[in-house]
Amino acid sequence: MTRYYFHVLDGTAVADEIGEEFSDIHAAKAEAVKLASGILADGLGETFWQGHPWQIVVRDSASPERGRIFFSLTLSAQE
Repeated sequence: MTRYYFHVLDGTAVADEIGEEFSDIHAAKAEAVKLASGILADGLGETFWQGHPWQIVVRDSASPERGRIFFSLTLSAQE
């Protein structure tokens, strides 16, 4: 199993220092979508609704600036 770290970038970096293990990248992608949905539904993605790009970068490192990027999920909203 591979450990994936889900770092949230919304003007600042919120590092995932623990990560989570998944059997494959498809499961990690599904988790990234769930994470984004949960954060936005809970009202924590404030900059997202202000029109700023919002991103979850999934890496193999607890550091948001280091390690290999598996994939990223980028969201934005416009009114």
